Amino acid sequence: MTDLDMIEGGTMTPVQRWTGRETKTLRYALRMSIRDFAVHLGVAQRTVSKWEAGGESVNPRPEMQAALDTALAQAADEAQRRFASALHQAKPTAPDSVGGLDLGAAARQQVARTRQALGLSVGDFAAVLARTLTWRPTGDDVTNWETSTVPPGDVVLALSAILDPSAAAGEGTDRFGDLVAVHPNRSEFSTDLPPDQLLGGARTVRAVGLSLNLLAQGYPDRRWHDLVEAGAHVRLLFLDPAGQAVQAREVEEGFPAGQLSGLTKLNIETLMRVRDRLPDGLQERMEMAVYDDTLRFNVVLVDDLCVAQPYLAESRGVDSPTFVVRRRQARGGLYPVFEQYFETEWRRGQQL
Repeated sequence: MTDLDMIEGGTMTPVQRWTGRETKTLRYALRMSIRDFAVHLGVAQRTVSKWEAGGESVNPRPEMQAALDTALAQAADEAQRRFASALHQAKPTAPDSVGGLDLGAAARQQVARTRQALGLSVGDFAAVLARTLTWRPTGDDVTNWETSTVPPGDVVLALSAILDPSAAAGEGTDRFGDLVAVHPNRSEFSTDLPPDQLLGGARTVRAVGLSLNLLAQGYPDRRWHDLVEAGAHVRLLFLDPAGQAVQAREVEEGFPAGQLSGLTKLNIETLMRVRDRLPDGLQERMEMAVYDDTLRFNVVLVDDLCVAQPYLAESRGVDSPTFVVRRRQARGGLYPVFEQYFETEWRRGQQL
């Protein structure tokens, strides 16, 4: 096939099956950014990123196959020619195996072995992967990667980062240390990494802050129950709703007296109810306490991941910047700083 064989009589021959490779080629041919291409198709930006990251192993849903057909058919002749030429030149020439080794099968085995080593379900493993990737895989994705399709390259790289965080951190060379993401506020962070993906498959959860809304209101009671029953150990430290520090924060944020303390009390009662419903022998894995110190940070430590928010003067907690940090094997970095902050406040706290 020549560069222009896909164009017959001025009409573009339809793509038989769209994969991430053809999708990316079309975007380049249209000379659009990922954001503009997502708007053009009417999908989320992360959806396009996921397609492209998956390459030939990703097939958009049928309705999106049709949308891509339409985008190609409506493209200018010049863009169609660029698409045909680039698609032809981009055809893979490398073999699927090297020295008799099936690389696709090896990648699938690596996904399965990593998940099994962590003892996670496919859904929980997908949530763990989401903390490392820039998009959110599903449990079905994990199942497919283990059984039929070739895992995307970024997923294969993420497997090493999950088992050995220091390998992905590039210790000693990363000028930003263990800081992996910064969000302008809590809302954008929660959109990028919602609680079910932040906490899914966690072995340890430690948090200190004010009312801990992210954990108390953003994560269903049943999921807490399942998490603890699966072996997680949880420690949650709330600002004392009857203390002086919460009153000072209400004044600082401009809330009516009793509003933050009332919300904190409600969240404590909600999670204590979850703990009370745990089977005998598991309640001790879900510890809660209160403290009455000046509010400085909201810190959530989930295994090797840390989410930290400073409390700024005259700025509400939800509007504060949110930092995501990943622990490294070597000493140093921000993770041990926030971990020490939690441990210090926990020792001072009053158990509930």
